[in-house]
Amino acid sequence: MQGPDSVGLSAQADTPDAADLRKTLLWVCLLVGFAALGIAAMDLLLAPPERSEALIAGALSAVSWACWLTLRTRKLSPEPVAALVILGVLATATFSVVSYGSVRTAVNFLFVGAVVGAGIFLGRRALVLAVVATVALLGLLNGIEARGGFGPTPDFSVNVRVWLTQATTIVVVGLVVMHSRAVAHRALQRLRHELERRRQTEQERDRSLERFTRIFRSSPSPMVAQSARTGAILDVNAAFERCYGYRRSQVLGRQDTFLWADPMERERYMERLIVERHIAQHRARGRRADGSEFDAMVSSEMGNDDEDRLIITTVSDMTGREELIRRLQRSEALFAKAFHFAPLNLTLTRLSDGRFLEVNRAEDKAQGFEADELLGRTSVEVGSWLTPEDRERFVERIRRDGRVDGYDTQMRHKDGSIVDSRIWAEVIDIDGEPCILSSSFNVSEEKRREALLLDVAKGVAAETGEAFFAALAETLSNAIGANLVALAETTGEDELQTLGVWRDGRAARNFRFSVAGTPCADTLRQHGLMTCTSNLAENYPHAPQLRAQGFQAYLGQALRDADGQATGMLIAMWRTPVEVKADIQALISIFASRANAELLRLRREREIVSLNETLEQRVRERTAELQKLNAELDAFAYSVSHDLKSPLRAIDGFTRLMQEQLEGKLDEDTQQLFDRVLQSSQRMGAIINDLLALARVSQGVLQRGPIDLSELARSVLEHELARAPQRRVRAELAQGLEADCDPHLARIVLENLIGNALKYTRDREEAHVVFGLDGVDDDGVPSFFVRDNGVGFDMKYVDQLFKPFQRLHRPSEFEGTGIGLATVRRIIERHDGHISAEGAVGEGATFRFSFGSPPRWSESESQKL
Repeated sequence: MQGPDSVGLSAQADTPDAADLRKTLLWVCLLVGFAALGIAAMDLLLAPPERSEALIAGALSAVSWACWLTLRTRKLSPEPVAALVILGVLATATFSVVSYGSVRTAVNFLFVGAVVGAGIFLGRRALVLAVVATVALLGLLNGIEARGGFGPTPDFSVNVRVWLTQATTIVVVGLVVMHSRAVAHRALQRLRHELERRRQTEQERDRSLERFTRIFRSSPSPMVAQSARTGAILDVNAAFERCYGYRRSQVLGRQDTFLWADPMERERYMERLIVERHIAQHRARGRRADGSEFDAMVSSEMGNDDEDRLIITTVSDMTGREELIRRLQRSEALFAKAFHFAPLNLTLTRLSDGRFLEVNRAEDKAQGFEADELLGRTSVEVGSWLTPEDRERFVERIRRDGRVDGYDTQMRHKDGSIVDSRIWAEVIDIDGEPCILSSSFNVSEEKRREALLLDVAKGVAAETGEAFFAALAETLSNAIGANLVALAETTGEDELQTLGVWRDGRAARNFRFSVAGTPCADTLRQHGLMTCTSNLAENYPHAPQLRAQGFQAYLGQALRDADGQATGMLIAMWRTPVEVKADIQALISIFASRANAELLRLRREREIVSLNETLEQRVRERTAELQKLNAELDAFAYSVSHDLKSPLRAIDGFTRLMQEQLEGKLDEDTQQLFDRVLQSSQRMGAIINDLLALARVSQGVLQRGPIDLSELARSVLEHELARAPQRRVRAELAQGLEADCDPHLARIVLENLIGNALKYTRDREEAHVVFGLDGVDDDGVPSFFVRDNGVGFDMKYVDQLFKPFQRLHRPSEFEGTGIGLATVRRIIERHDGHISAEGAVGEGATFRFSFGSPPRWSESESQKL
């Protein structure tokens, strides 16, 4: 009875519809079974004995219970059980009408329930059959009743049986409708879910298409999209245009045959692609737009869409890559050779667990292991680290820094001993796995020598001079086991004088000896270490003392100055033959270097003592020379004062006398000549006075002391203003300024600087003069300044300001001799100070100066020196 559009339910109960159908049928069978059983019981009690409704209801109850049991035991699928129940209901309704004698009975509801059940449980075809059967049966029954075929009219009174039949039918129909609604709701939910899934699928497809488009456009490798059906090129990316030299518009719609150097190879490739649908890393030859060919690696993927199948092809230009691969192979070969044939201990281990991946075959094994004993094992398993914590510290450092250089640690030798090791290591990446490339050295001997040198340094650190050489000889003898160690200095061409001797375990007296015929002569002639490990007396027969004292072995190192001249020697001798190992040679070299430095220092000290002994005589001689020069300078000053100024006064006096006697008799030109003579004599007198002042500031003793410069500047300013009381001057003098200087010379400095400030501001309506503190240096020495708003000067002539007789202005503009600033500079220099000038034309000038710091001794003491 199931139609083609049936819900398709079967005996499988693993779908929600089948489970719901089975559950609904169970309730229907259970309800119909109980209802029919109740109706049968009432019929037996209430119906006339000649009517058979009880049997009909009992039969329907039995069918219902049988169907319920079948569903519970899952012997049949819900569809045949539903068909059996519907047939039972139709049969029950038909026989009940016949038994009742009229179609106007409550059992007509059963026809409706059967039709509804057929439509819900069995599909469209079953529904049509149920409707047709019900209509036919009701028509037949109505016809029979109309012809009086059922006999006398039955009793149409209602009772509980009628209500029970109606109620059961309504409840069953309600259950069926509820089941139908649940199925429809689930179907709607599935439809919504399917629509949402399709919407998400379309969105994902759009995103995938967008991602593919971006990848296609921005891929650094040439890519081609073409139709699988026609082979026409649909799109190319920018990398394709760069690689092949074609523009995109030139290739769209064309077959890709022109891109292959061999068309037949292209045909074979396409045939294989159609069969396999995917080809990766196919080697081929491509052809560019200019006709050139290149090695290419081609990969293609064919889509699964039958209506619009695409082929996406990626091309890699292998021309440069092949060369890169060859270089990489050569590099790997070189690395392998360098790794395996290097004389150093090289290992390659995993960073994560320390497992040895590669070990070279170096003969100098720092820990005594063979390569086969390490490969495949971890460093902890081998036991090379003393503790796992030691390796963790090493790994933590190399993870942090990426490499270690000269990492000192202690490790375990193969024989179980502890050795000092020094490791160089770097993290490298091998196939994505961080590994450690390391090289280790056994530095136990080096550590031993360092400890020995440290002991030596401690032994001689407190000694200097000749005591140092004695301690050095003792320490070296104990370190190398020599019977005699001596340090000596050259005193002549062939003579040495010992500075320290250690013989047979005790100190010996110093002595002078000739080197002729001894190994010491050969030592002085050669650079570097002189060795004789045995038969010393036989090799030097002209040195009988060697045989007499039983010495058989000798080591010597000459001590030389910066010019290479021999200044001394370090000697070690044994009474038995010795093997001169590297550590002994290193100790001899180090001790010789230290002894040479001390010998040079000792000689310099002797020279200083000698110089000090002659210094007093030299000071006396220098003092006498200075006294003589001072006397000559005083004589020169007197000569200038007496021999020059007296005639000058005579010239000036006689000129004035003649001018007075000839007053009124001279013409204008002659009068100007007399005036010029007087002015020149006065200028000459001023120059002589300034020269004498300049000479005097360099003489005498500086009487330095704390001077109140503020008060001194105020006094100088008042004196200058008194000479021109009509001038408008705005003066700013800082208070409380002090300096350590000579008061007389300090006044000369301020007189010149403040006097110049007033002189060169003469043309200003209001002169502005400032004296103040310019700053204090790191030693606490103050600097001062004098600033004015005068005519200023050009900075390119600043070097001429402090030179005698150098003036930046004409005498007709501003009077002066050009000696004042030179005098200021000489005074400042006597105080170990400094002076500088800064100015601009028409904007004034600033002079900065300091008197320096006082010396550690007085100038009188320095004069004595």
